[in-house]
Amino acid sequence: RPSVFMRPPPRPGAGGSAAMAPVEGGKKKKKARAKAEAEAKAAAEASAAAEPRKDKAQPKATESERGVAASAAQDPKAHPEESYSASSVIFFTRDEAGAVSKVLLAVEERKVQASYIGLNQKGKVVQRMLLFPMGRREKKDKCDTVETAKREYVEETGDYGGLAKYLDFADFSGAAAAGDDPAAELRKASDKFWTGKGNMAVYFAAASMINLFCEVPAKAAESSERKASGGVSFAEQEAAIAKAKARAEEPAAKKRKKERTEQPQQVGNRTYHVGRHDHLDPVWIDAAELRAAVASGERSPALATGKAVGEGEDGKCRLFPTAASVLRMPEVREWLGVPSAPKA
Repeated sequence: RPSVFMRPPPRPGAGGSAAMAPVEGGKKKKKARAKAEAEAKAAAEASAAAEPRKDKAQPKATESERGVAASAAQDPKAHPEESYSASSVIFFTRDEAGAVSKVLLAVEERKVQASYIGLNQKGKVVQRMLLFPMGRREKKDKCDTVETAKREYVEETGDYGGLAKYLDFADFSGAAAAGDDPAAELRKASDKFWTGKGNMAVYFAAASMINLFCEVPAKAAESSERKASGGVSFAEQEAAIAKAKARAEEPAAKKRKKERTEQPQQVGNRTYHVGRHDHLDPVWIDAAELRAAVASGERSPALATGKAVGEGEDGKCRLFPTAASVLRMPEVREWLGVPSAPKA
């Protein structure tokens, strides 16, 4: 009887023993694995070639770019004035000694809550209020608070006295103290003297508003002429009229381009009111009146405007509470020459 452990003889034509079959299968797997590894390596090299090399020298950022990046990295709460909502302008003159002499405010008739202006009665009342020419910033201002203040002043007062031009050259780095004014001697020589310096910008956080205190020559306070209407200067209006007249006088033989007419847009329900123009009545207030009002502590003190506003009236108007709050700020008190408020 043959043993169960005896190996059967190799089949004829097999080319070797049956034990060589697994070896041939292992070679195929190795070849397939090598091929897959080669393809993966080629794909990785192609991906690396498409990406920029890290060791390649990058162009250095300019100083302005570094400044913008640094500003963006800062906490926006640390500089809330950069995202201001409104801007106002307060023009003023100085006397020969350099102290604030006159301040330009504006009179507007408003319907306000009686308790809001400190009256001991209920309901709303109509009062002539003294306030700063001010307004909200718009996209066309390009986040420039001076442009906002200038535009609002022209729109609301018709560029009273032609004072808007002083905003183009004014330096708002800080106001000089009354006894520390280097231009005092030059101011004594001429009431038309103006340096453009010694102005001040104050941020009023409660209204997210930047207030620009801009000095003008003493002579400028004598003019009451308005240089604009409807928010557009008379010079620009005259230029537009001259341009339209020149176009009308062009020869008929000259071919003109067909002007495209603007189609009215469907705006739906408006959620805002279009701003008014030329509705404020500017008036110069003596600085002594403002000092007394600031020191009084009243919510809405009455000031003499120097001109009657109606029959039987003495020309007194109440200072709007927001304007009173701005004038009572520490830096504004110092500018106006009012002692600091006692601490509670």
